Amino acid sequence: MAGRHRYTHDQLTQYFDCISLPIRHRQLNVSNLSPADKLAYLNLLQKHQLTKVPWENLTQHYSWHRVVNVQPAHLFNKIVLHPGRGGYCMEANHFFHTVLLSLGFDVYMAGARIHRGGGMYGGWTHMVNLVTIEGRKYLLDGGFGSQGPSRPLAVREGEVGSQVEPAGMRVVYEPIPQMLDQSQKVWIYQHRYDETKDWVPMYCFTDLEFIDTDIVSMNFAPWLNPQTFFTHKVVAVRFTTSSEPDEHPGSPREEALEGEIDASLTLNQDVVKWRRRGRKVIEVRFTTDGERQEALEKYFGIVLAEEDREAIKGTAAEVGGKGMGND
Repeated sequence: MAGRHRYTHDQLTQYFDCISLPIRHRQLNVSNLSPADKLAYLNLLQKHQLTKVPWENLTQHYSWHRVVNVQPAHLFNKIVLHPGRGGYCMEANHFFHTVLLSLGFDVYMAGARIHRGGGMYGGWTHMVNLVTIEGRKYLLDGGFGSQGPSRPLAVREGEVGSQVEPAGMRVVYEPIPQMLDQSQKVWIYQHRYDETKDWVPMYCFTDLEFIDTDIVSMNFAPWLNPQTFFTHKVVAVRFTTSSEPDEHPGSPREEALEGEIDASLTLNQDVVKWRRRGRKVIEVRFTTDGERQEALEKYFGIVLAEEDREAIKGTAAEVGGKGMGND
C-alpha cells in the first residue's frame, strides 16, 4: 500500500460537503463499524456519489487544454472544488476508489471490457471498484451511465438486484466468446429493463486487481482514441432521487437526497432527457451550444467558466456550430 494516495480528514469533510451528506451520517473511518453498518454506509455514499458526481466528458470539449488527468490529487480539485462536476469512468471511479480507501474500506480497482454487441467485448477501457465486507465482494460503478449499478451489487452468481425500478441488475460468471481458453471465466454485469425483458450484458470484469498505473494507461483510450464517442460528443449522466423536483433540479441538495434513486437524467450531445416512474419529465433538444450550457447548469448544477465556454467553438462537438458534422 506504499505510495497509494489517500485524502486527508479535511479533504474527506470537503467531499462530504460536496455530495451533501448529512453531518449525522458522516464517518471518517469505517474500521470499527459492524459489517451491516459498513454496507449501509457504502449504500449511502454510493447514492450520494451517483446523484452528485455525474458521468461526463466535459473536459474533452469545454477546456482549452483538453487533458484528462486521472491522478487522485487532481480529481479532488476537479470534482470537490467545482460543484456539479464529475468525469468518465477513469475519473469518477478512481476518485471514488480513493475516497473509499481513505475511509478504511477494503477496496480495490478492477479493469473491465465493455460489451460491443453480439456477445463480443472490447479491450480494457473501463474500470470498477470491488469492496469486500465480511468476505463478500460488492461491485460499485459510478462511471458507466444510466444502465450501470445504482447501488452496491453483490458479486455472486445470478443474484438479482434492483437497479432503477422496474429494471434489474446481476452478475454471471462465465467465459466470453473471444477467449480461446473457454475454461477461463469472468464476471459479466447484466441489465434488464423489467422482468419481461432479456438480460443484456453491459461489461465484464475479473477479480484481478488493477493498480494506479493501469488506470493511467487505460485512460488513453477514452481520452484520445478517435474511434470512441467520447472524443466527438458531449455526454453527461447523473442519477436522480424521488425527492427532486421535476423543474430545474440542478445538483440536488441534502433534503432532495433523502429520497431513493428513481431515474437517470441524460444529456447526449444535443438533447437532454429525463424519465421518471415510466413517464417523460423532460426532453429538450438544443439548437445552440448556449442552450446546452444552460441545460448543464439547470439539470446538473454545472457552471462553466468563460474560457471553457469558448473552448468548444469550432469543434465537432459544438451544437449549432460549423465544426465537422455540424453542417
